[in-house]
Amino acid sequence: PEEIALPYLETGRLRRVLQEHELALRRCVSKHRPSPIQRVLRQASGHLDLVNGGDAPEPLAVFSTDITELRYDGGTRKAYLMAFVDIAGKLVPGWALSPRADRRLALAAWTRTKATLSRLGRSTVGLIVHSDQDAVYTSYDWLHCLLVRDGVRVSYSERGCKDNPWIESLWGRLKTEIGSRITEAESFAELEDVLTERFTRYNTRRRHSSIENRSPLNYLRTQGIDTAPLLSHT
Repeated sequence: PEEIALPYLETGRLRRVLQEHELALRRCVSKHRPSPIQRVLRQASGHLDLVNGGDAPEPLAVFSTDITELRYDGGTRKAYLMAFVDIAGKLVPGWALSPRADRRLALAAWTRTKATLSRLGRSTVGLIVHSDQDAVYTSYDWLHCLLVRDGVRVSYSERGCKDNPWIESLWGRLKTEIGSRITEAESFAELEDVLTERFTRYNTRRRHSSIENRSPLNYLRTQGIDTAPLLSHT
């Protein structure tokens, strides 16, 4: 008992002495230990980006994704939107909205994307999903789903948003063209309706100069891809 009490008593005396002289103990903050996935990504630094600097991808072969914050109900409430955009054809095959930016949101958006690809007769095996290195995209659940279960190749930005301009462009168009409607949505359900209408119009009618001034679905048809199954769901 004496051996146990002694360090406590000495610590108490030391604290009183420090307080009398208006001094403080230096705090030792333990450093966060990187996860095994983070250690692998650090070791592979410089080789994580499979998209930038390469050849132009084929339609429905490489997808860019990210999460953005939306303010609605007069700017008093917020929600998080995640979407996928086809780098070559500009199609948005899937998106999801949630009060939280977490793995559930990411997996919900991916599930919708897979359903769209399935209707187009496309497998997920071998396609590339490009994102930043946010915790959502380096989580075990996310990587297990894409890499192990669905056979996807993952690609990471190594310079932040500079290496992921496709999804940033989508966010810019979205907030510029319907920003007021997003802000004026009074409920989460109303915000979902606004986005559903927007992405339907985006895929079927929004023209892009980078794809011969066509809409994404129209452009895919010119590439020999049957988009009729998607039109029946819009």
